[in-house]
Amino acid sequence: MDNLNIVKMASAVARLRAGLRMTQSEVAKKASVDQSRLSRMEKGEAVSPEEVERVLDALSALGSKDAEGFKRFVAREWHFVEPPSYWNPERASLEIAEETLDKIKGFLCDEEQPWPLRRQLERRKDDLLRAAAFLTRLKHNIAFVGDIGVGKSTAISFVFDLLVSAKAEENSINRPVLETGAGGTTICEVHIKSGPEFGISVLPMDSTELADLVSDFCAGKWAAMHRKEGESAETPQVSREIERAIRNMSGLVRRRVMVDGKASPHDPIHDLIRDCQGEDEFRARVIGAMSLPERTNTEIWYESGTHKHPSEWMREAFLAVNNGRMRDVPLPKSIGLLMPDFGKSFGEFEITVVDTKGVDDVAVREDLDLRLKDPRTSVVLCSRFNDAPGTSAKALLQHMKQTFSERFDTGKVSILSLPRSGEARAMKDDMGDQALTDEEGYEFKRLQVSAELDAQKMSGIEVLFFNFESDNVAKVRVDFFDQLAQMRGTVSERLFNLCDAATEIIENHEKHAVTAAIEEVARRLNTFLRGNGKLGARERHAYEEALSTVRGVRYASTLWAATRRSGVYSGLNIVHQVGVGAARDARLRSRDWFAKIEGHVNELKADDDLTLATHSIDQIGAVTEASKRTFLEGAQRIAMEIYREPLTQDSVWTECASEWGKGAGFKDRVVEHLHCWFDDTRPDLKEALDERLGALWEREVIAPLMQLTEEREPEDDPLPDAE
Repeated sequence: MDNLNIVKMASAVARLRAGLRMTQSEVAKKASVDQSRLSRMEKGEAVSPEEVERVLDALSALGSKDAEGFKRFVAREWHFVEPPSYWNPERASLEIAEETLDKIKGFLCDEEQPWPLRRQLERRKDDLLRAAAFLTRLKHNIAFVGDIGVGKSTAISFVFDLLVSAKAEENSINRPVLETGAGGTTICEVHIKSGPEFGISVLPMDSTELADLVSDFCAGKWAAMHRKEGESAETPQVSREIERAIRNMSGLVRRRVMVDGKASPHDPIHDLIRDCQGEDEFRARVIGAMSLPERTNTEIWYESGTHKHPSEWMREAFLAVNNGRMRDVPLPKSIGLLMPDFGKSFGEFEITVVDTKGVDDVAVREDLDLRLKDPRTSVVLCSRFNDAPGTSAKALLQHMKQTFSERFDTGKVSILSLPRSGEARAMKDDMGDQALTDEEGYEFKRLQVSAELDAQKMSGIEVLFFNFESDNVAKVRVDFFDQLAQMRGTVSERLFNLCDAATEIIENHEKHAVTAAIEEVARRLNTFLRGNGKLGARERHAYEEALSTVRGVRYASTLWAATRRSGVYSGLNIVHQVGVGAARDARLRSRDWFAKIEGHVNELKADDDLTLATHSIDQIGAVTEASKRTFLEGAQRIAMEIYREPLTQDSVWTECASEWGKGAGFKDRVVEHLHCWFDDTRPDLKEALDERLGALWEREVIAPLMQLTEEREPEDDPLPDAE
C-alpha cells in the first residue's frame, strides 16, 4: 500500500466512524489500537498501514458497509479516469468507464481488428473521457437570477442558512446576512462559498469602469442642477446602489439639517456643484474625495476580538462593503462571502451559490448568458408568485431556446416562485374553488406555469416554491441539489450508453455482419452529406437583435450609459446583442438541415438490415447534437469578434450620445444612427460574418460527421499507455 493510499484511507476513518455513530474509544477497542493512535489517524497524521487496515476491518466488523468497499476502492488502479472520491455519487459509473476504457485500449492495440470497429471505439473513447472528466469533479455553482426586488437575496439567505441568530434579531425578515430590501440593494454579483475562516473577498472594479460610473453619476447631477426652465425633464442617472456607493465613498452623503427649527434634507452634491466651474472639475473633485489610491484592501477577515457572532460580523461587513462604507476597500465588481461551515450539509458537492445582480432592464445580459452556458452551473430563475414564471425568466428561457437550442429537461434551469403570506391560498382551481393549503395553492400555480411553458415548447422545467416565513428550508435545498443531480445524471446516462456501445462492439467484433452494417451506415451518411452539405441562406441580419433590444429598453438611462461607453455596458452590451443575433440567425438558417439529418438518422434506425449498427447510428445523432451547440456558440463568438473593434471605435457613439436631452424619441434616434452604421457605413462586416459562418459550418458540423464516414485505417494509436 503506497503512502498516498494510506493517507486517503486514514482520512476516511473519521467519516466511516461517524456513520456508525461510535466513539473513538469503541472503535479503538475493537481494532486493538490505542485511542491516541486512532485520534492521530483521523487528524491525518502519519500512522502505519497495518493500523489503518485494522481500524477499517474493525469498522467493517462493527457494521460499516462502506469500510470494506473503501479498502477495495483505494487499492484500485486508475489509468484513464482521474480517481474520484469514494463518495462521488457517480463513482459506480466512473468505475465502469475505467473498465471500458481498458477494454478499448486492448482492442485498439490489436492492429488485426477491423478498421470500422477500431474507428468506432476511438470516438467512444474520446466521448467517454469527456463525460468521465465532468463527473469526476464535484464543484458546481447554483446561480440565482431574477428581477430586482423579487426577493432572491432573502431566499438565498434562508435556504443556505446565511442568517444571524434569532436571539440577535427578533424579526425574521431582518436576519439575512445578505443585504435585502425593495430592490437596488446589491451592487454586484455575490459568491457564497466555503473558506478557511469567516471573511469577505473583493474583486475590484477596474479603473476604467469605475471612472465611467463616476462620470455617469456626475453628468446626471450636473445636468439636473443646470437644467433651465422649459427644457426637457429627462435626466440621466445611475442605479440606486451605485449612487449610494459613490456618495458613501466620497463622503457626499445626504443628511438632515435643522433650518428654522425644522429638519430639512441637505445634499452636499449641490454645494460642490455650485463651487465648480464646470462638469470636469466637479467630476475630478468627486473622484478625489473617494480616496481611490488608499482603497487597496480586498480581503476582510473576522477577528474574535470583535466579540460579535461571526454571522453578525459578516452581515455588518457585507453591508459596509456593498455600500462603499469601508474606507480602504475598493468598489467591488464581485464580492465573495467565505464561511468555514458552508456546504457542510451539501453532501459531496462543493457548491458556490451565486447571487447575480438583479435584472433591472435588459434580461439577456452577457454575465447571465455565461451562467446559462456553463455546464457546471444550475440556474434558478426567481419570480414573484403571482407573476410566475416572470418576465425576465421567460426572456432568458426564450433566449436559451432561440440562441442555442438548449434542452429544458436536464436540470440546467428551474423556476423558483417566491410567494408572500396568503398568496398561495388565494389560488383557485378550474372549478373556481380556492386552495385550502399553501401546498395545494403551489400545485395550482405549478400546473398554470407548466401549461404556459408547454405552450411555448419549453417543457421539462422544474417549478419550485419557497416562502421563507413558513416553508421547509431543508426541502427546497434538497430540490436545488436534485436539479444538480439531474444535470449529472444526464451526463451519467450518456456515459453508460457509450460504455454499452463500446462493449457491444468489442464482444461482437468477430461477426462480419456488424462490420458490414457499420460500413453501410457510413456509406449512407456520406451520400447524405454530399447531397446536403450547405448552410442555408441568411434569414436575418445579426445586428437586428441589437436594434430590437435598444427599442425595447425600459429605461432611457440604460441606453444613455451604453452610448457613453461605445456600446459596451454591463446593463446593455450592443456587441453581445449582435452576437446573440448572429446565433439566432445561425439557428434559423441551419434549422431545416438539422431536421433533415434527424430524419435521416430515423430512417437508418428503422432499417432492419442495420440493426447491428444501432450504436453507430446513435453516434451520428450524438455528434450532430454536439455540433449544433458548437456551431451556434461559435456563431455568437465570431460575430462579437468581427463587430467589436469597428463598432466600439467608431464615432457613431458620439452621435448617439448627443441625442440625449433633445426630447422624446431618444431610443428611436439612437436606433436610426445604429441602423445607418450597420447598413451603410460598414456593410462589409455582414459579408465577413457570412464568410466566417460558412467556414465554421464546414469545420464544426460537416467535418465531424464526415469523419464518421472515413474509410481508412487509423494511423496512430489513439490511446497511449498510461504512465
